[in-house]
Amino acid sequence: MTAGLQTSSGAPAEDSTHIPYVPALDGVRALSICLVMAAHMLPLGPKSLEVNAMVAKMGMSLFFCLSGFLIISMIRRNPDVVTFLTRRVLRIVPALAMYLLILVLLFDLSGRVVLINLLFVNNYFTEGLTGGPLGHLWSLSVEMGFYMAIAGLTLFLGSRSVWLVLPAALIVTLIRIDAGAYVNIKTHLRVDEILSGGILALVAQHYGNRIKAFLAPTHRTLWMLSITTVLWVISCRMDGGALNYLRPYLAAGFVGIVMHCQWQPLLRLLQSRIAAYIANISYALYIYHFLTISGWMNTGSDWERYLLKRPLSFALLLALAHASTFWWEHPWQNLAKSLTRKRQKKYAPPPAPRTD
Repeated sequence: MTAGLQTSSGAPAEDSTHIPYVPALDGVRALSICLVMAAHMLPLGPKSLEVNAMVAKMGMSLFFCLSGFLIISMIRRNPDVVTFLTRRVLRIVPALAMYLLILVLLFDLSGRVVLINLLFVNNYFTEGLTGGPLGHLWSLSVEMGFYMAIAGLTLFLGSRSVWLVLPAALIVTLIRIDAGAYVNIKTHLRVDEILSGGILALVAQHYGNRIKAFLAPTHRTLWMLSITTVLWVISCRMDGGALNYLRPYLAAGFVGIVMHCQWQPLLRLLQSRIAAYIANISYALYIYHFLTISGWMNTGSDWERYLLKRPLSFALLLALAHASTFWWEHPWQNLAKSLTRKRQKKYAPPPAPRTD
């Protein structure tokens, strides 16, 4: 949930970990966090239809896919593990640590629960996850598990390690099938949603121009996007049956179509300033959204909670996310860039050949 694709306010061009900016993916990231917030903060339909659970899976599968896309793109460009881990840790931990500090002050968390979350093992040791403001932090453990695995492989294989996402995704999906796990928070039963984004990064690099040409006709884009979206939505429902096992790849297909399509009405929406802003603060929105619907903010009748208190929750969440992103997280990210600047020059890719 933490890794965002490079935005217009991101790293300078000389940064050897800089990922080419794809404006449409700001919109996808904004969509993913809006789906997650809606699933957790709003009643989206009769409980019997399980719409909230479906929408939550949709949002998480997009978030994970985007994360895998970013990380594999980064490793291919700069296989320096020290730079990678420094930037990832200083991207994740500051906001998480501040959030846990706030929860300790407000809810008197035990030291064990805090440690479980700081060690990123809360998706296996699930104390405190149910029915409280910690219930969403399991995703950070899945992310960190992936970071550690790809960093370890890169130490031995360099940038070639990225090709292991292909067999790794297949293995994880087969394990899920064997376990009958349509959806699970444990890393070995969920990380294929991140690995699918890594596969997308490899496909986009080698076949991006062909995909873009294939999607050039508007009618073809609309057909492909419609079919993929319908299948992806079904794969996010428990009554979607075995299609649940394909959710990671359908989400990646959705993202791939969006990032290569040229349908202007969709691109204008995804590339809007509002989408870019939401994408920029998406990690903080995710971290803090459970806090704003905890305690008193989640008491009372349905009309009190959703008509009176939820607007306050959204306003508080926006203020917290903005402050966290720009006043707390950005200084740590700037520190990470400063600490790794010299290493970037060592791994900087060669200049592109002249074509004139």
